[in-house]
Amino acid sequence: MLNFKVFWYIINIYDFYRGFIMPTSNDFEYRRRERRRRERLRKKRIRAAVIIIALVAVIVLICVAVSTCSKNDVPNTDNIDASAVPQDTTVPTVAPVLATSAIPSAAEQNDLLEIIRSSGQSKRCYLTFDDGPTENITPQILDVLRRYNVRATFFEVGSLIEANRDMARRVYEEGHLIANHSDGHNYEKLYASTETFINEINKCYETIKAVGNGEEPFRLVRFPGGSYKSSADSYSPVKQDCKVALKDNGFYYCDWNALNGDAEGKKKNASELLEYMKRNLDGEENLVVLMHDAATKQATADALPSIIEYLASEGYTFHRLDDISYNMQTTSVTNTSTPSSDVTSTDKPEATPTPTDAVITRPSSAPTTNSSGAIVIQ
Repeated sequence: MLNFKVFWYIINIYDFYRGFIMPTSNDFEYRRRERRRRERLRKKRIRAAVIIIALVAVIVLICVAVSTCSKNDVPNTDNIDASAVPQDTTVPTVAPVLATSAIPSAAEQNDLLEIIRSSGQSKRCYLTFDDGPTENITPQILDVLRRYNVRATFFEVGSLIEANRDMARRVYEEGHLIANHSDGHNYEKLYASTETFINEINKCYETIKAVGNGEEPFRLVRFPGGSYKSSADSYSPVKQDCKVALKDNGFYYCDWNALNGDAEGKKKNASELLEYMKRNLDGEENLVVLMHDAATKQATADALPSIIEYLASEGYTFHRLDDISYNMQTTSVTNTSTPSSDVTSTDKPEATPTPTDAVITRPSSAPTTNSSGAIVIQ
């Protein structure tokens, strides 16, 4: 019994030590370590502050030294003889300035291809598609143009517009230019006389106007078969007379200077059309490319992506045929002269030329633009 009590007292003493004496010792050790940590941190902060102050002081000293050296390098001009300073006797020079203007009116020049060639622009490409719209090919071409964000010109036949009005409307709504390719595309009827030609052109014009909800179309025509003079073309003499008739009626006409060959010789696949176009670029600065969206021209739709990519890689940008930047060359004075120092009091120096802005007068018959950006002849 006695041994049990002794054992019980020993256990209680041990529990008391663990509960009160040991924690007190541990707390003291913790506080001692914390004081040391804070002391080390304070010393680090002091050292960092000293380093920063020293760096700022060095930077200030460098700036002061540089400023002092700069002042010492400035020459003293108080004792310089003004008569010894050479006078500016620069002779005024005249430099060409390019100013954008409206294209000539159809009454002045109605060959749009020649206007493009003389526009002063470069690396502009005008994709054109003839003989549409059609239900099977035109939508494929429109899809490609939309994918590449390219605007083009569609020379459409009036009777085909009537037969595919929804497709013609889509061409218009997607931002492309609809131009005139006659009403029936029948050579024998179309080129019977200048009168029959103009009648078909006017009829197609009204059809295009209806597609645009009455908006006046750009008065642009492409001759079916082209208007180039050729001894092999039996209609060539009539076509030359028709050019004059178009001019009298305020219409431009536009041929081409590049083509993919989809209407030349044997039938070609997409890769052959691309290679044909590459061989026939003829080094032109600006391109008007002839292609077709007739119902049988599936290869043209297939080749169009590679044609666009190739021309873009050559640096060309794509435009509608009513988007022509026409540059006029004028002159302006770039330098002015100062009278020489040896002019006597009785001599009067010549008037000094001053730069002037070139004022471009817009011809009263020049084209204007409508709400869709198309050029309209007034």
